[in-house]
Amino acid sequence: MATLVLPFAFLAAGCGAAENRAKAKPNAVTVPDVIGENLDSAEEELDAAGIGYSVDSGDDEVLVEHLWEVCYQDPRAGARARFVTLTVEHFCDDD
Repeated sequence: MATLVLPFAFLAAGCGAAENRAKAKPNAVTVPDVIGENLDSAEEELDAAGIGYSVDSGDDEVLVEHLWEVCYQDPRAGARARFVTLTVEHFCDDD
């Protein structure tokens, strides 16, 4: 009987741990507007807000952050999120 119950006890304990990890995720926060900022400043602002981010620079490699400008962000400013994708260029089109 113990050999049947013991695996289910471990399974149930594992489910509770996963639930606790899910609760530990940071809450979504209001995304600041970083469009037009240099990448270095935008990263600092997102870090301070506790928002994760990725940088899309097309085929170019970002070596010096302050030489890149944020042209687009997803999600937009004012949305609530935990993660933002920044699209950067050396100079943004003003279209």
